Amino acid sequence: MEKQTQTKSILARSSPRIKRTAVDAADSGHPLTSGLRNHQTPNEQSQKRQKYTMPENRTIMKCYYKSEPQRRGYQKRMHQLWKQEYPDSQITEPRLADQRRFIIRNKVFSEVELEEIQKICKVNYHQTTAQTAAETPATLGMVEQIEPEESVALLQEFEEPALETSAEPPGTLTARQQELKDKIMAHAAANAIRKRLPTLKTVPKRNLAPLMKDVNTVLSTVQITSIEQTNQYAYSAAMIVTEELGLLQPRQPQRKSTGKPKWKVRLELKIKKLRSDASNLKNMKEKKLKNDKIKQYLIREYWLNTRKIEEALEIVKEQITATARKIERYEARIIQYRQNQLFQSDQRRFYQSLNQKTDTVTIKPEKTATTKFWKELWENNKNYNKNAGWIKEFEGKFSQNKMELMEITTEMISKRVQKVKNWTSPGSDQLHGFWLKHLISLHGKMAQQFNEMLQKGSISEWLTTGRTYLIQKDPAKGAAPGNYRPITCLPTMFKLLTGIIADRIQDYLEEKNILPDEQKGNKRKSRGTKDQLLIDKMILENCKSRKANLHMTWIDYKKAFDSLPHSWIIKCLDAIGISKNVGTFIENMMEHWKTELFVGNESYGLVNIRRGIFQGDSLSPLLFIIAMIPLSTILQKTNLGYQTSKNSHKISHLMYMDDLKLYGKTETEIQSLTNTVRIFSTDINMEFGLDKCSTVALKKGKIIESEGINMPNGQTIRCHQPEAYKYLGILQLDNIKHEHVKTVVSKEYTQRVRKILKSKLNGGNTIKAINTWAIPVIRYTAGIINWTQMELDNLDRKTRKLLTIHHSLHPRSDVDRLYLPRRSGGRGLLQVKQAVKEEEHALAEYVKQSEEPALIEVKNQKLLKAQQTKNQYKKTALQTRADSWHNKTLHGKFLDKIEGKADKEKTWLWLTNGTLKKETEGLILAAQEQAIRTNAIKAKIEKSADDPKCRLCKETDETIDHILSCCKKIAQTDYKQRHNYVAQMIHWNLCLKYHLPAVKNWWDHKPAKVVENEHAKILWDFRIQTDKVLEHNTPDITVVEKNKVWIIDVAIPGDSRIEEKQQEKLSRYQDLKIELQRLWQKPVQVVPVVMGTLGAVPKDLSRHLETIDIDKITICQLQKATLLGSARIIRKYITQS
Repeated sequence: MEKQTQTKSILARSSPRIKRTAVDAADSGHPLTSGLRNHQTPNEQSQKRQKYTMPENRTIMKCYYKSEPQRRGYQKRMHQLWKQEYPDSQITEPRLADQRRFIIRNKVFSEVELEEIQKICKVNYHQTTAQTAAETPATLGMVEQIEPEESVALLQEFEEPALETSAEPPGTLTARQQELKDKIMAHAAANAIRKRLPTLKTVPKRNLAPLMKDVNTVLSTVQITSIEQTNQYAYSAAMIVTEELGLLQPRQPQRKSTGKPKWKVRLELKIKKLRSDASNLKNMKEKKLKNDKIKQYLIREYWLNTRKIEEALEIVKEQITATARKIERYEARIIQYRQNQLFQSDQRRFYQSLNQKTDTVTIKPEKTATTKFWKELWENNKNYNKNAGWIKEFEGKFSQNKMELMEITTEMISKRVQKVKNWTSPGSDQLHGFWLKHLISLHGKMAQQFNEMLQKGSISEWLTTGRTYLIQKDPAKGAAPGNYRPITCLPTMFKLLTGIIADRIQDYLEEKNILPDEQKGNKRKSRGTKDQLLIDKMILENCKSRKANLHMTWIDYKKAFDSLPHSWIIKCLDAIGISKNVGTFIENMMEHWKTELFVGNESYGLVNIRRGIFQGDSLSPLLFIIAMIPLSTILQKTNLGYQTSKNSHKISHLMYMDDLKLYGKTETEIQSLTNTVRIFSTDINMEFGLDKCSTVALKKGKIIESEGINMPNGQTIRCHQPEAYKYLGILQLDNIKHEHVKTVVSKEYTQRVRKILKSKLNGGNTIKAINTWAIPVIRYTAGIINWTQMELDNLDRKTRKLLTIHHSLHPRSDVDRLYLPRRSGGRGLLQVKQAVKEEEHALAEYVKQSEEPALIEVKNQKLLKAQQTKNQYKKTALQTRADSWHNKTLHGKFLDKIEGKADKEKTWLWLTNGTLKKETEGLILAAQEQAIRTNAIKAKIEKSADDPKCRLCKETDETIDHILSCCKKIAQTDYKQRHNYVAQMIHWNLCLKYHLPAVKNWWDHKPAKVVENEHAKILWDFRIQTDKVLEHNTPDITVVEKNKVWIIDVAIPGDSRIEEKQQEKLSRYQDLKIELQRLWQKPVQVVPVVMGTLGAVPKDLSRHLETIDIDKITICQLQKATLLGSARIIRKYITQS
C-alpha cells in the first residue's frame, strides 16, 4: 500500500501539465536513487555471488586507493594492481568495482580502518575519504565520470532489466556537478509552470559541451521510474543549463509602456523642443515674440548676446535634421540586428516577416463558432462500412504478412533523436528537440519507459495533448472557421516515440513491399512530388506525340486529414499485419488524442480528436498513407488506365498523400475509375471537395468538350476548361502550361530576391536567404518545365542587376567568383542555371537507377537527357569557374599576390563567417578584383586622359594597394586609425585574460599607457627605457609577466607583402628583445600580428596568436576590424563608378 501511494505521488508531481508547490513535492516522500545499472556480463549475472575474505576486501581497497580514482580509467588500473596480488583470479574489472562499492555501502571497514589503509598506500585522497565516510545507501554522491561519446556506448551495453538497480556507480561528483544536481533537483521538485526556453544557436560549442557533459553525469545518478519524471528532469536540466549560460533574463515588473524605446522618446522630445525654439527664434527675429521669459531663455540658451538670431536659427534647424537622422540611423541598426538574429534563430518567421504574414492574424474568427466547427469535425466519431465487399479482398491480399512484436532499444532512441529538429516549436512540455538529443544519459531510461507503454498499450494523456494553431489560408475569404489550416505542436517526447514506431512500420512496409508504387507520399528513396510530375508529364507528352485518347480526373478530398475515421486506420493496420503491441498502442493512443486550439496567442478551448489525424508528427502521415493503400489495391485490380505503348505498364492513378489523379483511355474507363474512388471514399466516410475536382478529355491528343462525370449519387465532376488545374503546384490541362508557369515562377523568384535585398541582412545571411528561399522556387520546376538557356541566363542576369542596385555587388565585379563557394573565396550564391541543371542531372540519375515500371517508361521516353551525374556536373562547373577567375588579369590578381605567402583557408574566414554588411562585403571583393576605378585603372585600362598618379600624394600610380597601404599622406591618419583599431582589440583581450579593468565591448575600449595587477603589466605604445640607444623601442603592446615578456607589434601591409612585413617585425625588435632579456632577466618573445589590408592571413599568424594565449580573439575578428578600416579608406578617397 505504501509503495502504491509513493508511485502515485511521483506521477502527480512529475507531470508537466500539473502545477504543484515545492512544499507538496517535498512531502511526497519520493526516494531518489541511482539510475545506472551494475555493468555485469550475462555469465556473471547467472553465477553465484563470490564470498570475499577480509584480507581480499582489504586488498581491493588498497588497489582502489593506489589506482588514483579521481582520474579517468581507474577501473583498469585497479584491476591490474589486483592481478599483481592474485594472478590466478578470474574476477573482471566491473565485478571488482562492484565489490568495492559493496564494501563501502555495507561498511565492511570502519572509517578508521579505511583511513589506515589509505595511509599505508601513501596516497593523499582526503576528499575521497571524506566522501566515502559520509556515504550511506541513500546517498547519491557517487558517479563515474563519463565522456559524452562513452555515455552512448555505455548506455547501449546495459541490459534493460538492470534499470531498476539502485547500486551506486563508481567515482565522485565534483563540487560543480553537485551544485548542478542540487539546482536540477530543486527545480524538478518545484514543478512550476513551464515557460518557453530560448534557443542555444548562438552559444559556442566550447561553452556548451563541458556543461552538457556535467549535466549528463548528474542525470545518470538520478533514479527515474516514469516517463513523466524523465520529461520533468529533462526540462529542469534544460532550464538550469540555460540559466548557467546566462540566457534567462529575469522578468522585469510590468510597466505602462508607450510602445517606444526610451532613447527614441528622448530624441523625439529633443526635436519637439528644438522645433519650439526654432519657432520662437523666428518670431523673435520678426519681433512678434512678446513673452519676456521665453526671450530670456532664448538669449541664455543660444548666446544671443554674442550671436545673431539668424545664426542661432540655422544652428537649431541643423540640430533638428541631425537628430532626426540619428533616430533613423539607430532604428536601421536595431532592424539590422533583429533581422539577422531572427534569421539565425528562425528562418521561417523571417521569411514570413518579409511577406508581411505572421501566425497571428489581425481579424480573428468568432470563438464559439470556430470551436464548434472543429468539434463537429474532430469529435464526430464515424465508422467505416464494415459490409463493403472489397474489404475482405483487401484483407486476403496481406493475410500472410505479419510484423514481429516491436521492442524499443537505446540504439533506436539515439538513432531517431538525431532526426529530431533542434529548435522547432515544442508542445505543452516546452521541451525542444535539442535537449532530448543531447541529454544522452536519459536515452536508456526513455527506451525502458517507451517499452512499458508499448507492452501495456497505455500512454499518459499529457503526451497525446497538442497545441493546435489555426493559420488562415486565404485572407480574401475572411474569418470563416473553415478558412483555417490546423498546425499542431506536440510534446517532443511523443514525436520521438511516434517517430521510432513510424520508422519500424516503414521498414516493415518496405520489407513486405506493401506500399503501392502509385503513392509517393512519405516514401523513402523517392523524389516525392517530382516522381508524380515526371510520370504525369510523360503521359501528357506521350498522348500528344501518339495522338492518343486520354481522359483525366483530379480528385480533391474535403478535409482529408481531419475526416479519416480512426476505426478505419486500426482496420488497415490489422489487415497489413502490424504487430499486436504496436496496433494496440496506436488504438489506445488515438483514444486519448486531444488538442488545445489557438488563434494567435488566444486559447479557443480543448477539443477531443476522435476522427482525423494529427498534423505535427511523423507517424500521422504514415497512418494516412496506410489507410489509403486499399484504394490503390482496388484501382490496380480494375486493370484500367493509360498505356504509353501496346505492351507497356497501365497507369490508372497517381497519388501524393491525398492528391489523386486518375487516367483512363476512354470516357467509360474514367467514369469507372472515378466511381470506384467514390465508393471507396463513401465506405470510409470521406467526401469529395467537388468544387476543387475537375476532369478533362483528350481525343487524338487534342482537348475536346466534356460534360464532366456524372456519378450515380447525383454528384457531378465538372470540366473546368479552359481554366487550368494546379496539380502538385504545376498548372496543367491537356499539357503542362510551361510559359504560364515560367512567368509566375520568375515573378515570384524576383520578388523574393528583391525582398531579401531590401532587408538589413548581412552579406552571408543575404546570400543564404537567396539560396534557401528564392532559388527553390525555380529548382522545383527543374525537369518538369522546359527552361531554355537564355531564360535561365536572363534570370541570373536579373539577380546580378538587383544585387548591384542594392549595392551588394560592384558593377565591375567578377561574375564567376560570385558563384564560387565562400570557403574558396567566392560569395556562395547559387546560380539559377546551375541549380536547374543540377536538379535535372539528379533526376536523370534517379530515373536511370529506378526499377519502378512508370519511371522506366519515363526513362524510355527520354524526358531527361543529362549524361553526367549531379556530382560530376557540379564539380566540373565549379572547377571551370575557379579556373576562369584565377586566369583573369585583373580579377585574379589578388590570388597571384597571396600565392605561397598566405594561408588561403584562413584568408577567406571573413567570407565564410559572413558578418560584414552586404555593401561592405561587395566593396572589399571589388577592391580585391581591381574593379574599383582608381586613377591607374582609368588611365591604363580604360585608356582615358586622366593622370594615373595618386590623387593624394601625386608620387606614384594610384592603385588599390597604394591607397590602402602605401600613400604617405594618410599614413599617420587613416592607416594609424585602422592599425590602432586592430591593436585595441588585442589589448582588450589581454586585459580580460589578466583580469584587468575592461569595458564590455572591445570597440569601446580605450587603452591606457600602463595597466597592471598582481598577474601582469601591459604597456600600450610605450617607449621602453634601455641603457643603449635603440632605434625601435616602442612596440604597440608589451606584456610583462613574472617570468616572461611578450613584445606584440601590429602591422597591416599590402596583401602581397605580409610575409616580408612579418619578418621585418621579427628582425626590427631583435635588439630590444636582447636588451630586455639582459636588463629584466626574463625570456622575451616577439609576436608579430600581421594582417593584409584586404584580409590576407600569413601562414604563421595562428601560431603567433597561440603564443599570447588569448581565448576570445579570432583571426576572423582581426580580419573584420582590418577590412572595416580598409573599406572606410576606399569610401573616403575613391569615388566608385
